[in-house]
Amino acid sequence: MSAAKVLSRVPVPPGVAGPARLLPALVAALDGSGPAIAPIPTVSASVSNEYVMTLLAAVRPDDEQLPLESDEVVTVLATSGSTGAPRGVLLTGSQLTSMTETVNGPGATPQWIAALPVTSMGGFNVLVRALAAGRDPIVLPSIGGAGPFTEDAFASAVHAASAQSDDIRVALVPAQLSRLLASDRGIAALQQCRSVLVGGAATRPSLVAVARDLGIGVTTTYGATETAGGCVFDGIPLPGVTVTSDGNPGVLTIAGPCVALGYRGEPELTRISFGPAGYRTPDLGEIASDGTVTIVGRADDVVIIRGVNVSPHAVERIAADLPDVISAAAVTIIRPDGEPGLHAFIEVRDTAPSVADHVGAEVVRQLGSHARPVVHRVERLPHLPNGKVDRRLLQEWAARPEGDG
Repeated sequence: MSAAKVLSRVPVPPGVAGPARLLPALVAALDGSGPAIAPIPTVSASVSNEYVMTLLAAVRPDDEQLPLESDEVVTVLATSGSTGAPRGVLLTGSQLTSMTETVNGPGATPQWIAALPVTSMGGFNVLVRALAAGRDPIVLPSIGGAGPFTEDAFASAVHAASAQSDDIRVALVPAQLSRLLASDRGIAALQQCRSVLVGGAATRPSLVAVARDLGIGVTTTYGATETAGGCVFDGIPLPGVTVTSDGNPGVLTIAGPCVALGYRGEPELTRISFGPAGYRTPDLGEIASDGTVTIVGRADDVVIIRGVNVSPHAVERIAADLPDVISAAAVTIIRPDGEPGLHAFIEVRDTAPSVADHVGAEVVRQLGSHARPVVHRVERLPHLPNGKVDRRLLQEWAARPEGDG
């Protein structure tokens, strides 16, 4: 451990100014000419002071009482905090860049589009890959919550990228892909991209099938901030990465050069989560005989309802795969009677009142009557500034008296 190396907070404003502010600091951190960095979003209309404070509590930049755990660290990135308190993840330069050549392609110089917040792993990785390619990313004006993500803005970014290269790449979350596929202009823009990486949440198979039928090069990704982002593409671990399970399904452990050193200021949690076998994830998965990994839920997310184990992840996947549903999320709460309650929140294209009934009926058909959720139609699912669904807020919504449906 060394107290010599400084962890410097880099305030990242929303919009195109964010990557412009962060990129020089990232270059200096990677080449050693500058301090390790902690990218933190600035308070704005879409980023609350409370959210920023939770990230600072996890990352603890400029904390003289807590030396940086290793001189090899170049950045500390906060986890999403979508289901609990964020944690600061310690990442070295070699960990950050270990998958870059594989993703970009040997000798390739793709033009990346930045569509995700650069203060979280998915968007931060785009900057790392853009630097390796020697091309500044084309930045969407909506990034970091500066405005709504729209097919028009995305199409404009693709047009600008096409003037630089015919090898256009972008990383999206499933909700963004779904919105683009709902419009002709969005589809046309996606078709111009050589690679569309989709991660940050489970992507329903039907959405991927629609995209591929349209000739769009979609790749689903799985990973975490603790693994420097996506390290499993279309269910297959990238070269050098291994994924093991303590059952089938079981808790997944990821090993490889991308696995982080641990958590900032949390040695005991680091010891538990990062061992000789790799990073022990909170995810449950199945590993097929050919090595294909399928995520089936979270180890800490299975609840017992009327004596039967139920995975909200499974309920969410079923709801999201229905034709009229744009996106879905499922959460559990403890009801006043002390029993767990399962709630599904859905965005729908069709305003027909039967959509909610279809969700409940399909969940019962596939999982049984014990898994039937209370279904809520919402105009839009709430998202954290990093683009992930705000599940704690959904739990608050579900706990309202009217949420007992």
